[in-house]
Amino acid sequence: MFKERFHFKLILSYFLVVLISFGVVAFFLDRSLEKNSFQDIKASLVNQTILIQNQMSSEQLIRSNTVDLMAFVRSIGSKINARITIVSSKGKVLADSQRSPDEVLRMENHADRREIRAALSGQVGEDTHYSNTLKKNMLYVALPVQDQGSIVGALRLAIPLTSVDKTLWTVREIVIMGMILAVFLAFGLGWIVSAKTIQPIKRMIQVSRKFAEGDFSRAIPQDSRDEIGELAATLNKMANDLESKIYEIQTQNQHLEAIFSSMIEGVIVVNGSGQVISINSAVEKIFAITHKQGERCPLLEIIRNNDIFEIMNKALITGNVFSKDLSLNYPVKKIFRISASPVFEKGVVSGCLVVIHDITEIRRLETMRRDFVANVSHELKTPLTSIKGYVEALLDGALEDKEHSRQFLKIVSEHAERLGQLINDLLDLSAIESQEVALNMTTFDLKGLVQKVLSNFQTQIGKQGLNIIDELSKDLMITADRARMEQVLTNLIDNAIKFNKPGGSIKFSGRKIENKIEIVVEDSGIGIPATDVPRIFERFYRVDKARSRELGGTGLGLSIVKHIIEQHHGIVEVESSVGFGSRFLFTIPV
Repeated sequence: MFKERFHFKLILSYFLVVLISFGVVAFFLDRSLEKNSFQDIKASLVNQTILIQNQMSSEQLIRSNTVDLMAFVRSIGSKINARITIVSSKGKVLADSQRSPDEVLRMENHADRREIRAALSGQVGEDTHYSNTLKKNMLYVALPVQDQGSIVGALRLAIPLTSVDKTLWTVREIVIMGMILAVFLAFGLGWIVSAKTIQPIKRMIQVSRKFAEGDFSRAIPQDSRDEIGELAATLNKMANDLESKIYEIQTQNQHLEAIFSSMIEGVIVVNGSGQVISINSAVEKIFAITHKQGERCPLLEIIRNNDIFEIMNKALITGNVFSKDLSLNYPVKKIFRISASPVFEKGVVSGCLVVIHDITEIRRLETMRRDFVANVSHELKTPLTSIKGYVEALLDGALEDKEHSRQFLKIVSEHAERLGQLINDLLDLSAIESQEVALNMTTFDLKGLVQKVLSNFQTQIGKQGLNIIDELSKDLMITADRARMEQVLTNLIDNAIKFNKPGGSIKFSGRKIENKIEIVVEDSGIGIPATDVPRIFERFYRVDKARSRELGGTGLGLSIVKHIIEQHHGIVEVESSVGFGSRFLFTIPV
């Protein structure tokens, strides 16, 4: 197959060279011939026009003597085989050698013809255009006719372009015949040259196949000193080098086996001198380097981190395993556990295997667990302390005081209700995160669900005098878990009411974008500082802790919203500015 492809390409190259060369020559020859032919013919016409002008009587032209002028142009025109036309200074045709007197009278005014216009202005006029009278492409040359220094008319000669076209086509036929002959010669020459070139290449292929099978006993014959001979010599040298590299490749395979057997995430293999032998793709991503950049370079040059270098160096010097947790800020902000294991060869440390474990997520989860326990403890402690204090007051005698006992019991009830709400939110959040409860997907009217949720907040809305703007379309249908989506809207609307300004507004809007539904809940409240926006979906995170507790918030509402939307394979975002309100946007797939 290779021989046939190469053979074809070589022949095709000869063919294309000849074809392109002749094509270029033919193009420029055709342009040049056409240009020169037109110039020669124009010059000849100008000379003939001058001769005819000298024989012509200007008095007949001034008197518009059509009979004498017609006789003159016909006698001259029959001798020179050209069309002669005499035009007055106003552009009227007075005589034409190829038209009858009646036809001349009916001919249109020629004052707007380019060649006539130039002649009447005292210049030599020339033009090439289609003649409506003769129905041919014609070449026109016109000269002014003067009498006592003033122009009284114009004399025009015209010949058809068929003679020029015949000359050009004759040359074109010769060029085409030459091109066909050259193509056949190129094909034959290419066939012969390619056949001689293919034979040594065929021998190279046969011997190279033996090299590929591991047989380096044969050598490729070197019959020439050209590029093919140089290629044969290079292949022979390559075979010798491959045979000597087998042992080195086997050693490298042992290193690779050690890498893959102990690889956790990022892996770096260095030799006894601390030069990098190999790195895997995880290391390339972590440190933003490429494999070529790391080859045979000291570790500290490609990864500029003294802690990693020290761990590797200790393993190379002592032959012991070392491990250390390391926090990186550049090029990525993550926490890694670095483990360095020495590689032994004949009892001597010949290199080191550095394994990089990403423990960022483990540490993050540990931090979240600690924060969660602390936050839950704090949230439970506050209402429990209040309940305990008021109960003790009641037991100490306040129960007999009817004026204060009801107030104390009401406060105890409020804190108990807050505890219940906190526990319910925690249970909901736990169930959503564990995905123990499957979503009950149904298709329903989003506008109707919003109206239902709003009806539960009519008292709070009226108390603050809020303006509800509902821009949701009645035909905007959504496929989701209705109960969960009601929970999402309840939390968002609750926050929009609690943190709004008196007389403010809450706006609802939604639209379908390609394969997803986008819902927006926007308020005109106090807004969220830019530094707090990235963290508002965290558990127990409050922007204004004192006001949130005062309004009965648990700090879990937005976290529940985020997890419900993600359970629906959607996303939730927030845009806010202090003093200008907040805009919560979430999307779920159709």
